[in-house]
Amino acid sequence: MSLLRSAIVISVSLLVVACDDTGAPTGEPAQKSVNISQQSPQRDFVELDDGARFSGEIIQGKKQGFGVYIWGNGDRYEGDWINDLMSGSGVFTDNAGRTYEGQWVDGQYGGDGTYKWPSGSVYKGQFANGQKNGNGNYTWSDGRVYVGEFRNDKKNGTGSYQWPDGRKYTGQFINDARSGRGRLLSPDGESYDGQFLQGAQHGSGKASYPDGSVYEGEFDDDLKAGRGSMKWATGELYSGEFVSDAPNGNGTMQWPNGNRYEGKFISGIMQGRGKYYWQDGRVYDGEFKHGKRTGKGSLQWPSGERYIGDFIEDTREGSGTFSWPDGSKYVGSFSQSQLHGRGTCTADSQTSPCRFDKGVRIE
Repeated sequence: MSLLRSAIVISVSLLVVACDDTGAPTGEPAQKSVNISQQSPQRDFVELDDGARFSGEIIQGKKQGFGVYIWGNGDRYEGDWINDLMSGSGVFTDNAGRTYEGQWVDGQYGGDGTYKWPSGSVYKGQFANGQKNGNGNYTWSDGRVYVGEFRNDKKNGTGSYQWPDGRKYTGQFINDARSGRGRLLSPDGESYDGQFLQGAQHGSGKASYPDGSVYEGEFDDDLKAGRGSMKWATGELYSGEFVSDAPNGNGTMQWPNGNRYEGKFISGIMQGRGKYYWQDGRVYDGEFKHGKRTGKGSLQWPSGERYIGDFIEDTREGSGTFSWPDGSKYVGSFSQSQLHGRGTCTADSQTSPCRFDKGVRIE
């Protein structure tokens, strides 16, 4: 009986020695249990060599599935991983407060997503290769809004851009600038439809103004430049050359009353050689200065009278010749557009000295 009891005690002691503190048998079976635990998902944050921390699934040494990665500088990503790269859906926030939430491909923004700046600006749209690519909506914190195409992180293609003051551009963009064909509308009624270059009206276009005036022609850096026509709401019509937003060079100006000028302009004013036609048939051909007939010129009446000589500020002033249809003429001095002073008079093929006082012959 005592021998049987001793055998039982020895057996129990051996059994206790063969077990660890978990109650699992020691030896190869325990080692297999440890290997299985290393393959299981890692949920606690682990410190990495570069100072970053990661919490999530690690399979065969690579981040897989859902996980949270925090860089040493405070940047943070929370989302899907494939083969150690951010891929799928995720949220990234950098240490400056900028946030991207959306689709990822091979560690870069790719697909639909939303990018937010601390200032309040927001982009919502398509991404590729870590940049804005495709269609999107960009709203700035100051109220500006762009809706349209992006390429390589910049506005490229067709889109609309609106300012807080109500102005709106619809058309083509190249590298963030209005370039190509487009239309610009202002809340006050002003509009431009035409070519743009680097954000400015450049090339051919049509501009309409709030008062009803319309310009159609060439532009350079937002100014009328080159050939074009301008019709004012008051009825004047100019066709010709422009420089710095004003008629400059050769052109024709027509007035509502039928008068017309053809000739040189400087800064919108008749200056240089030109012809002026009145609706009653009179024609002036000569020099202009500061918008008035000044210098040498000729004035022809429809009745046949003609004056050739000096002009000062639209009046016949100085020396000149006045002729009548019957062949008679006066050559001499003029003042205030009247024969005044000494000269010679020719009538019936006879020429003699004569003198006038304010248009009246006194000698």
